[in-house]
Amino acid sequence: MKVVQRLEFKDVFPDEETKPVEEYLKQVSGDTLLQTIGFCSTSPSTNFDNFFSSPPLQRDIYDRVVDYSRRNGISEKPEVISKYASLKLTEQILSNKELAKNKLVSIDQNELNIFKAFLVINGELNNSQRLDNIEGDAFERLVDYTLIFKFPESDLALFDNDSFEFLKLIHCTIYKVEMLFVFLDSKDEFKELKNKLIKSFQVKDEAEFLYQMKYLFGQLLHSKTTLNYKFRLVDNLSVDFLKSMVSEDIKADEDFTHLKNSPIYFLGDNTFSIVNYFFAIDKFFRSAKFKLKEFYLEDKILKKIYGDYFGFYNKHFSENFLMKKILDEIFEKNYYVKKPDTDTELDGEPDYYIRHNNTVYLFENKDVLVAKAIKSSANIEEINTFLKSKFLYDGEKHVGIGQLINGVEEILQKKFRFDDYVNTKNNLEIYPVLIIQDRIFQSPGINYRLNKWYFKSLQDRLGGKFNISRVKGLTVIDIDTLIAWIPYLKAKNQNLKNVITDHLKRMQTIKKINVPNVKEGYDRAHKLLREQTTAISYREVPFTIDPEHFIEKFADVFPETKS
Repeated sequence: MKVVQRLEFKDVFPDEETKPVEEYLKQVSGDTLLQTIGFCSTSPSTNFDNFFSSPPLQRDIYDRVVDYSRRNGISEKPEVISKYASLKLTEQILSNKELAKNKLVSIDQNELNIFKAFLVINGELNNSQRLDNIEGDAFERLVDYTLIFKFPESDLALFDNDSFEFLKLIHCTIYKVEMLFVFLDSKDEFKELKNKLIKSFQVKDEAEFLYQMKYLFGQLLHSKTTLNYKFRLVDNLSVDFLKSMVSEDIKADEDFTHLKNSPIYFLGDNTFSIVNYFFAIDKFFRSAKFKLKEFYLEDKILKKIYGDYFGFYNKHFSENFLMKKILDEIFEKNYYVKKPDTDTELDGEPDYYIRHNNTVYLFENKDVLVAKAIKSSANIEEINTFLKSKFLYDGEKHVGIGQLINGVEEILQKKFRFDDYVNTKNNLEIYPVLIIQDRIFQSPGINYRLNKWYFKSLQDRLGGKFNISRVKGLTVIDIDTLIAWIPYLKAKNQNLKNVITDHLKRMQTIKKINVPNVKEGYDRAHKLLREQTTAISYREVPFTIDPEHFIEKFADVFPETKS
């Protein structure tokens, strides 16, 4: 996590009038604009000091930025091209078809106008962040700033170093898509949903869908590794499959909805280019959730039986199927005590319960959608209000954290309905775990903030009645991290406890900073902020995805990968 100055137009060109972004893009050749999209998607380390081909132009811009930094006391190197700004620029280019007709005037003009477009976008992004309603002590304000800056980006997977996260997303997406198909095969009334989803990708059956999906993932891996954002296909089935993900109707949207739906664009002659690598992977599970919604709403019988689509998907698939399958695999040993399966869910029943000796885990699953206005608001009041309504109290009942505390209370009362053993013990260690289905909630600061609310609610509700010293802090973990950690967590029963204990210790350890040296104080504050706000998924753990297991996923598509 780093803090840098995002340069705006007025910072570099104080004597020029700022124009709308499209005015600068009109002066860039269409071919250059399309290449810019692909170039930005490969995560280049391009900045103001290495942007231009012309040495005189490069020197002029460099001197302008150095002069601005010196006059404003900016010690850290400023930034011009962020991944977020690159997506905004891509959206501007693809939503304006007339730009593709632009003719080349000069390379210098191309580069200068793209550079100016980035600066204007940066100004719009800076102005969208509301920083005047931050309250609390110094550290809590730092957490607020972290949420303002990082919450929107976490949804977009804009990591500084994204190589491992990309491999993880591929690995987990294959797992989740396969589980989704198993789920849709589990009942006759679901099968038509599966058939329609598969056909929407212009393939005939599940086998062809999985083959083409993995083939594309292999192409994306190769492209990302080689920084070559274009690739050509010769197989007509693969071409049709990718064309199903292409759209000419791109519009600007605060949540990049159109880019997410069309993460690849067609250049002609069976050649494709990548808008965003993570969006392309998300198309097969994350975005498929909304494609399934269209087909579900067309099915009157399903609506009559199961009601609201998201209630159906979240309860029957995300919780009762996907989460349960993952946790059953992790806790497969006979010595684990689980909550008995019942046909009817009881009031206050935890989503999942596991005990090993005197160590108890309570799990609640939350598959929460974030409105695009909240994601892009950069307003801490709106973010906090949303988080409380989805994870603490929705205005009518306790949810998420509140449900976990209900389970804790039942155990402390010695009236737990799902494991008689815990009603006889006073030395239990209780670990509440909130499983979330969307990576946006692994944004830095989310677990820290939810844990603060959890402890306050725990103290307010139970502190006067029970000894809550054996109740541990709240762990928030995303479903992809659980999937990636399955082999490690199932290998030894102590592994989950060790990982959670380490995470909670780092998140809850408070250290005072009292040093005379300002630079040393800043460095310590930054390290402490990082330690306390980092999500468990980004902690250093003694486990990574097994390369052989990862490669096995592609053995049917790329036979040369077979050992």
